Amino acid sequence: MTRKLVVPLFLLALSFVTTMPAHHGTAGVYDYGHRITTKATVTQYQFANPHVQIYFSLKNDKGETQTWGVETASPGNMLANGWSRNTFKTGDELLVSFVPAKGDRTFGTCAQFVFVKDGKRLGGNGRCGGAGESNVDSNTLPVKPGYAGVAVQMPKDDRKRPESLQEQ
Repeated sequence: MTRKLVVPLFLLALSFVTTMPAHHGTAGVYDYGHRITTKATVTQYQFANPHVQIYFSLKNDKGETQTWGVETASPGNMLANGWSRNTFKTGDELLVSFVPAKGDRTFGTCAQFVFVKDGKRLGGNGRCGGAGESNVDSNTLPVKPGYAGVAVQMPKDDRKRPESLQEQ
């Protein structure tokens, strides 16, 4: 009887020890000293826990097509911000600005999106920062080397859209 109780409790305790500290372990992952701002095409949109993710293709200064992804908040928070499972579709053309991950990882955070088709703007306002990082205005960051030739100017944010949870 004791063995039947001890093994499940041990496994339960082990699951907490191995999974909880791993979540939100982003300190030092993102390069809050650079940004990438360019035209991109949506390749995949994942509206799922724990974070909504958008993947898109873009070109670097060498003309090479790369697939990048950005993570946003949880689906529940994104619903509160007006997003849904149908917000992005494969093939949507965007202007995107984001803070890239450090190193050669093709992933980022702190994303702003503008749909080329109609100018609709989504995402944060460019103010971001990770654990241990001071709050950064990504709009003022220099462009990541290798992406200066494809950089575009994001339209000015007229702030006519309602404040979202992400931007507070």
